Amino acid sequence: MNPGGKGAGPDGTQPLNQPPYPTAQNPPYPGQVPVPGAGYPHPGANVPNYAHPPPPPPYDANSNVIPPPQNAPTTYVQVVTRPQVGPDPASMVCPSCTKHVITRLDYETSTKTHIAAGLLCLFICWPCFWIPYVIDSCKNANHYCPNCGAYIGTYRG
Repeated sequence: MNPGGKGAGPDGTQPLNQPPYPTAQNPPYPGQVPVPGAGYPHPGANVPNYAHPPPPPPYDANSNVIPPPQNAPTTYVQVVTRPQVGPDPASMVCPSCTKHVITRLDYETSTKTHIAAGLLCLFICWPCFWIPYVIDSCKNANHYCPNCGAYIGTYRG
């Protein structure tokens, strides 16, 4: 507050449009040489002018989105899967020779066959260990095309 002072309003407050520094130059202190043009807020003539850098370009929300290519060819992908086969011969179109066939089965022993024989040997009766090796339901069923011999799939039952 500057009651009754220079620049004070009728109610004793500083007006909002008045700068916070004095507009007139104060006299120099004793022994100080006045420098012309070096008063606050302006620097002297020999001081380099450090201007602010220009502002960055305005932000565009779509500037980082890659537009889709024009006239792009359409690519079709065909996924080929093995047909689902069961424990019995299946009627299907062979994917290799494209003939309608009933598959030929070949049975092979698997880990499941060996585990069943081991359990029979340990817990039930050791002379019966051979039974899982002759029962087709304890083996894997491999399906083949009878026309061209191509492998079609395996049923692990």
